[in-house]
Amino acid sequence: MNVLLNFYHKKFQKKCKQLILLTITILLTLVSNIFAGDIKQYPYLDQAEYYFLIDADSKEVLLSKNSNVAMAPSSMTKLMTAYIVFDLVKKGAINLSSQCLIGKDAWKKSGSSMFLNYGDVVSIEDLVKGLLAVSGNDAAIALAESTAGGYNNFIDLMNKKAKELGMYGSQFKNPHGLNQEGHYMTLKDLATLTARLYDDFPQYKSFLHIQEFTYHNIVQKNRNPLIRNNYEGIVGGKTGYTNQGGYGLAAIVKRNNRKLVAVVNKAKTPKIREKIITDLFDYGFNEYKKISIFEKGQILAYVDTWLGEKEKIPAVLGQNISFTVLKDKPIDDIEALVKINNPVLAPIKKNQKIGELIINVKGQKKYQLDLFAKENVDKVGYIRKIKFLIKYNVNNFLKKYTKYSL
Repeated sequence: MNVLLNFYHKKFQKKCKQLILLTITILLTLVSNIFAGDIKQYPYLDQAEYYFLIDADSKEVLLSKNSNVAMAPSSMTKLMTAYIVFDLVKKGAINLSSQCLIGKDAWKKSGSSMFLNYGDVVSIEDLVKGLLAVSGNDAAIALAESTAGGYNNFIDLMNKKAKELGMYGSQFKNPHGLNQEGHYMTLKDLATLTARLYDDFPQYKSFLHIQEFTYHNIVQKNRNPLIRNNYEGIVGGKTGYTNQGGYGLAAIVKRNNRKLVAVVNKAKTPKIREKIITDLFDYGFNEYKKISIFEKGQILAYVDTWLGEKEKIPAVLGQNISFTVLKDKPIDDIEALVKINNPVLAPIKKNQKIGELIINVKGQKKYQLDLFAKENVDKVGYIRKIKFLIKYNVNNFLKKYTKYSL
């Protein structure tokens, strides 16, 4: 019986290969970002050689210059160091309250420091704060030595995690970012890391916005100019400087329903770095807006089931659908196609993929997203299977009879 029912299911599904094509034309006063916004009113962008700006939610690139060039990330490396520590906490391998004994390597490390002393006992939480707030190279060494079973293991985790996050233009040789052969990142990867650090560990976002940090009665202010100047919507980020990398900054800013990530590197002075990053964010918020068209959980189609206790099941989106678009250049329409091989064989589990939504933004881009079952649908019992098969064959016979009668 099951073999026979499966045969007819495949046969019927093949006949329905025309799929469900639900065309939705959305006539809105939208705008297209196939044209670049006017950057002439943002003078420091003309002077900068390396920058990158994205929408943190949609990952749409708003502005880019040499973003795929591998370069020294300097202390922006410490964003990955923090990511690894937070990930280890999430996995239960360590606790932020765990205490670390400071060794000679951390104590002797040159450059920016939270002023650890040899033999100090410090919590992982304080080390992370010293890492991100005052860019402590000593804190980076201490974390690498204390949290992953050894310094080299920690560097291995950094490189493995980079690949998991899709950061294919990065390679790590240390946790602090001081110049070392073979240690590099791209601005695109830095933007990806900054966005993921916020998205994956929202409970620790305050670590990115510490205005000042005190250790051994030494008070140091955060080097991030956006935090110092209370730039509107600043969530946080990380500065960097080495002779090889120049002055850099990766930051995330949130205003209303939008989050933008910007990265700049190889600026000649701290002041120019500040002007470039400010121009990037001003450009992103002033020249673009976000348009939402579908919401997570919204029903876009009702799909037939095969041998289901329910004849139809709602197909829903697993995420909000929105676009970041320029404010002043109209496009004609957006077309949405719901694509499903009808019918879907029961049993069907809630959140099981049962189709796709294809969105075409005229003259701009194409998106493809999964559709999921909104609820469970159990399979019918044996008696109803027989009735189902009889009903299918009778309907099929009547269709053929009607066809030949014509």
